[in-house]
Amino acid sequence: MKLISLLVVLAMSKTSRAWLEVSSEEYLKLTAAEKNEIIFENCMEDTTAADWIPALEMVGIFLESMCPTVRAQGDELPLQEGILFHGYRRKYGHTVGTVAQVQWQDLGGHTYTGLFQGAYQGIARLSLAFKPDTTKLNTTPGMGLKFLRDGMDSANLVAMYSIDGQESWNFFKNDFSNHIPTGGPAVLPILLKFSEATSYVDQVALSDWAKYDEAGNPISDAVFPYSLRFHPTGDIFFSETYVRPHTEDLVTIPNGSTLYEVYAMNKPVELGGTELHIADLVMVSDMITSMWGDQHLFFRHQDMMDDLDIHPDWKEYTETIGVEHDTGCPVKKMMDIKGL
Repeated sequence: MKLISLLVVLAMSKTSRAWLEVSSEEYLKLTAAEKNEIIFENCMEDTTAADWIPALEMVGIFLESMCPTVRAQGDELPLQEGILFHGYRRKYGHTVGTVAQVQWQDLGGHTYTGLFQGAYQGIARLSLAFKPDTTKLNTTPGMGLKFLRDGMDSANLVAMYSIDGQESWNFFKNDFSNHIPTGGPAVLPILLKFSEATSYVDQVALSDWAKYDEAGNPISDAVFPYSLRFHPTGDIFFSETYVRPHTEDLVTIPNGSTLYEVYAMNKPVELGGTELHIADLVMVSDMITSMWGDQHLFFRHQDMMDDLDIHPDWKEYTETIGVEHDTGCPVKKMMDIKGL
């Protein structure tokens, strides 16, 4: 069965590239294990890291629609057609990182549903949001997290300590969260750009994680937390000052390591929210650098409004950026994005 499925995907792939597509309807129908294998094979096809994007080229982010970030299907950056650009979307942040296969090992003792009860077909990508200055301490570590599901699209999230970064080269210095503190004036233009797609730029939603399990079975009464906190165990740490590129640190993490303890906040603190250690995020492969992972692997940012529609009482305590508007992307923006 696995061989047949892989041959199907090979047939769908263009012969001009070595990696396989991971966004079509045919691909999404595969099992979680098959999709995980395909993604990681793509990552291993070229284990050199991508180059940082030159600063002058960063202006390109303001020429792209942000709609695919929250709505695009599949596990690969989507195609885009427009006056100025044709082809795969380009990453302007988190452009250099590492990739590993991971498991969500549930600890029980909670009521959260779907993937929160355990998932074994996951991909984590660790990266820095911006090119660091090696003469300074400031770095901007973050994580993209994806869990595959049988016969349907993956569940995704992104998490960081702060958009403004930390004063350390130790990637595991601080906790990450899917609710990221608002950055300072230097990153405001980028935040306003992202606000074209959602007013909730600083958060990514979690309800999709709770609505289906890894086998793709729907959950009738999905239960999900308000936020997650990814806490380093202390077993993995690196120098506070620059010694070598962050990717060279990260690839030394041993297979089997617990990357983070996962704590869930059930509702906003202002409403009496409490936090519980619900899972461990455990690495089950080598950590590798990857050209495809840097340039193509896609982590969808679920719009926080999806969660707030279900829990409107949370809205008052959830920060917005820019002019608040309805969830989703304006149709006129989506028309320029292939496949949406």
